[in-house]
Amino acid sequence: MASLLLKRKQEYALRHLLLEMDTYQRTAKTMASFQTIDGEVIPYGVGQHALQTGTAVLVGGLLVGTVFLDNNEITYRD
Repeated sequence: MASLLLKRKQEYALRHLLLEMDTYQRTAKTMASFQTIDGEVIPYGVGQHALQTGTAVLVGGLLVGTVFLDNNEITYRD
């Protein structure tokens, strides 16, 4: 009986690992840009710069904050 429970736990762990790997691969492929609350797409490099300088944050996968594009300040707030 204990061996059956161990096999079941291993099966769940394997399923979880496969789902996590699949999600990671999809996320890595789709991170060419960031999306804002209002649906605007921000280039990946600009979004990364805003995150690194602290002018923007990711909230639920959406970029929120201040982003500079071609010397035009665009502000996104709740």
